[in-house]
Amino acid sequence: MFLHLKRLPELLVVALLALGLILVYCYILDQNGIIPIGGKKAPSYVIVLFFQWFLVQKGVKHRGNQSIHFLHLFVYQYAFVIIVGILSFSFFHWFFQSSAGLDLLNEYIRLNLLELSQYQKVIVQQEGQNYYLELKNSISQINAFSIAKDDFFQKIALSFLPNLLISLYYKRS
Repeated sequence: MFLHLKRLPELLVVALLALGLILVYCYILDQNGIIPIGGKKAPSYVIVLFFQWFLVQKGVKHRGNQSIHFLHLFVYQYAFVIIVGILSFSFFHWFFQSSAGLDLLNEYIRLNLLELSQYQKVIVQQEGQNYYLELKNSISQINAFSIAKDDFFQKIALSFLPNLLISLYYKRS
């Protein structure tokens, strides 16, 4: 089988490296006046995708001409993505509870509420007052846990198709 317990340290080290690069990306965004929450952080998924490919390509090359079922590769990649997701969940949950993180979070909420108020008339006209109030309330309820949870589930959801394609490309019957 492609995923053995002996490969777990490799997955953990590469996951920590991926997390480090994601944090550098978020720091660069922050230094350029961009709050690294939500869609602004989504391009960091390319980092995870690169390491998925790297791990599979390295593992397949190491095994030579031995057969590898695509499901083994698929599970191996998902193990990596889940590890990265757990690490990033833990970090973002911790960070957005810190004073620096709370400052960023409050600014993000303030800017989103300001933008929402600019479109209030259109939203109320098209969707109704209740929808607008629910949306406003939802934005106000954003917290460290919701940011961390969204980041985790985004990684899991976005990796399905690339996992499948990488696994099918590198499989050996």
